Amino acid sequence: MEAVHANIENFTSLTDVQYQLALVALMIGYGAHFAFAPFFLGNAIHLRPQYRIVPMISAVVMIAAGLSLFREFSTLKEAYVFTGTLWLPAADTMHSNAFRYANWMITIPLLLVQLLLAMGIRRDEFMGTFAKLVIAAELMIITGLIGQFYEHANVGMMLLWGAISTLPFVYLVIAVKGVLDKGAARAPEDLKPWSGKIFLYFLFFWGLYAVAYMVPAFADEGGGVVVRQWMYTVADVFSKLVYGVILTRYVLRLSASEGHEPALASLLPGEETLARREDPEPEKSDD
Repeated sequence: MEAVHANIENFTSLTDVQYQLALVALMIGYGAHFAFAPFFLGNAIHLRPQYRIVPMISAVVMIAAGLSLFREFSTLKEAYVFTGTLWLPAADTMHSNAFRYANWMITIPLLLVQLLLAMGIRRDEFMGTFAKLVIAAELMIITGLIGQFYEHANVGMMLLWGAISTLPFVYLVIAVKGVLDKGAARAPEDLKPWSGKIFLYFLFFWGLYAVAYMVPAFADEGGGVVVRQWMYTVADVFSKLVYGVILTRYVLRLSASEGHEPALASLLPGEETLARREDPEPEKSDD
C-alpha cells in the first residue's frame, strides 16, 4: 500500500506535549484493560454458574484490547523522531490505526455474545440473533477500516466509506435495542430499567467511535492526532471495560434475585433488598 494511503500520524509533526499526550492516551488504554482482566475473573465466582461466562468474556476482551492498544502505543512511539523542538514522522517506520480495527473484529462479537447471555436470550433464538449482529458489526468495522486509509489521501472517500459503515451500525443499534427489550421482559422488576439505560450507554459510546473516525476531516494536524487518540481510547475503555462492569453487576443482581448466596453477599449496601424478588424460591444447588 502506498504511503499516501495511511493515517494522518504519518504526515503530521507533533510538539513534545502533543506527542506525550497521544502516548499517555494509549498507555492508559492498555493499562486499564490489562488491570481489569483479573477483576472480571475474580467476580465470576460470585455468580450462578449460568452467568459466570459474562465476566469471563470480559476478561478475554480485556486481554485482547490491551494487547492491541499496546501495539498501537509501540508503533506510535517508533513512528516519530525527535529533532530537539518537534517530533517528526520517521522515514522508515509507519503508524497504523488498523490494529484497532483488527482488535474490534475480535472483541465486538465477544461483546455482543456477552450481551445475549446476560439478557437471557432463548436458545432457539440465540444463534440466529448472534449471526445477524456479528455480520452487521463486521461489515461496519471492515468498511470503516477501508475508509480510514483515505483520511490523508482523499477525505471525500473517507467520508463515503464512513457513510457506508453507518448503515450496518444503524441496523446494529436497532437489533441491540430488541435484545435489551427481551432482557427487560424476563428481568426482575427492579432490573427492568437497566435495559433502557444500557441502550443509551451503548448508543453514546459506540457513537463516539464514529465521531473519532471523522476527526481527520476537520483536524489533520497535531491537535487532531491527540484528540482522535483520546477519543478512541475513551470509547474503548467505556464500551469494553465499563460496559463489562455494568453487565457483571447486572448478572450479579440476577444471581442474587434468584437466591444465590455468594451473589447476595457481594451486593453493595442498599442493594440487598432490591435484589430479591418479593417471594424468592429457595435456590437449587447448581454448583
